[in-house]
Amino acid sequence: MKRVVINHHVMHGHVSVFPRPAWRRRSRTAVLPSLEALEPKVVLSVSSASPPVAMLSTTQTDSRSITIDYQVNQVPGAGNPLQFQIYRSSDSQLDSSATLVYAWSYTPPSQSQTTELDDSGQPVTAIGTHQVTISLPNALPIDPQKPYVLVVAGPSSATTPTNPEQIASYRTYSIGIVTHGGLQNAHWKHGPKWEMETAAIMKQQGYDVVIPYNWIAASDLPGRAAMQGPRLASQILAAAGQFPAGDPVDLHFVGHSEGAVVDTQTLVALQSEMTPALKAGYIQDTLLDPHPANDAIPGQEYAVTRGPLGWLATAEINSFQSKAKDPPVFIPSIVDDAEVFYEHTTAGKSHGVNSDLYNLWGEVPVHGPAHYYNLTAAGATHAGNTGVNQWYADVVAPTLGAQQPLIQTLQLNGQIDQSGALSAGATPAAAQSDLDKAFVAVSGRQPEFSGLAAPGSTIRLYVGPASQPSKIDRAGWTKADANGQWSLTTNRPLANGRYRAVVMSFSRPLATRRALVIVPTAPLGGFQIDA
Repeated sequence: MKRVVINHHVMHGHVSVFPRPAWRRRSRTAVLPSLEALEPKVVLSVSSASPPVAMLSTTQTDSRSITIDYQVNQVPGAGNPLQFQIYRSSDSQLDSSATLVYAWSYTPPSQSQTTELDDSGQPVTAIGTHQVTISLPNALPIDPQKPYVLVVAGPSSATTPTNPEQIASYRTYSIGIVTHGGLQNAHWKHGPKWEMETAAIMKQQGYDVVIPYNWIAASDLPGRAAMQGPRLASQILAAAGQFPAGDPVDLHFVGHSEGAVVDTQTLVALQSEMTPALKAGYIQDTLLDPHPANDAIPGQEYAVTRGPLGWLATAEINSFQSKAKDPPVFIPSIVDDAEVFYEHTTAGKSHGVNSDLYNLWGEVPVHGPAHYYNLTAAGATHAGNTGVNQWYADVVAPTLGAQQPLIQTLQLNGQIDQSGALSAGATPAAAQSDLDKAFVAVSGRQPEFSGLAAPGSTIRLYVGPASQPSKIDRAGWTKADANGQWSLTTNRPLANGRYRAVVMSFSRPLATRRALVIVPTAPLGGFQIDA
């Protein structure tokens, strides 16, 4: 990876750096950045008034860690620990608008304690230059309105904000990809309305490039969704190649219905062609009512009206899906975070979409770790003006520049406990689909579950026979405490057999606003009782 801002020194109003490619500051709403590099500068040595710890450079080779090169001029002591703070900012300047991401501090130990070592095995506080790689608990998610990453040495110093020797920075770039589903109107030359709206909003929110992928011409032909993956991957690689070499490039996929199939296959195609810039970036995968057209997928996939018209709708859906045979949607290993918004609204409550004859469902859970949000209570449908895709464009897309704060507060995780409730301060495993977890044997007839949710939210547990995916009943409830931790057992003993479990989180303030009725959901996997 390229290292940026190697050393700073203010002289006659100019900043000097090692000869490295750089960038010009530009509008956050531009579609493509200016790619000219600034002319090389001459590096100057650290002055006699240099701070105790001076920054030399900072780099990112993956989204979950950051590498810091620094110089120790004075050995830190017990009252003056070695400190680094990592910020996100709209530019390369440190001011009150910057957001603190992570703080790292190290106090030299006594002789009886272990000394922290740098990447080359030397004590991190020894006089001289060092390189340290710091793991970030929450990674570096996409932040389009604050694309700069700043690392500050000795942040407690009063001179830090004005001393360039204590700050190093680099810029990240972001690409948004919006993908529509199948069976689109052939007269929509540029894509469906929701797709164009979402793409325009993402540009406004600060994404450097947005690709509204248009495959309308092939969308009404069964089996064409998966074929779009390599084509979209080529467009993404071309867009990423226009940024300064080496700078991290983040990707955010937003795919609706069969568009989620396209995105999955695009990610698969990218896995073997990831450039260092893409490997360094963050990948977010947003699935909107994912629906691969394949009638071999188990479980209920749609709702139809009763009577002859319902039978006709069923026959048409099954005919298309049996021809398409779409591969399943899943979360590839290169994805850093995935979220699934879905609905299971009945045909009679579909607001006239498809003449109330049928309503496709999001096919969940998908294979791989993801956060789930159920929009059935909001009256969402698969498509149309009340579709999950239009809801996302109206409610979530305008908040992407601020990292979708509403959705982040509603994340829900859970697990099947083998040995009791979640202990204080523990972190449960990320929510995963039933496909990812083997059936675990539990002791007794009332298994225990625990996890994290929005503080004060109501947690409802649903359990059903593993052999009947559509049959699931409420089996218990509790409230998350002030820290968001929750634990519960089933409200009655269960008979021997295999079961699947799901928890949902309900937050009262959201239930008062119809447009924001979002029910976070966490598939807990399968368990077996043989008491």
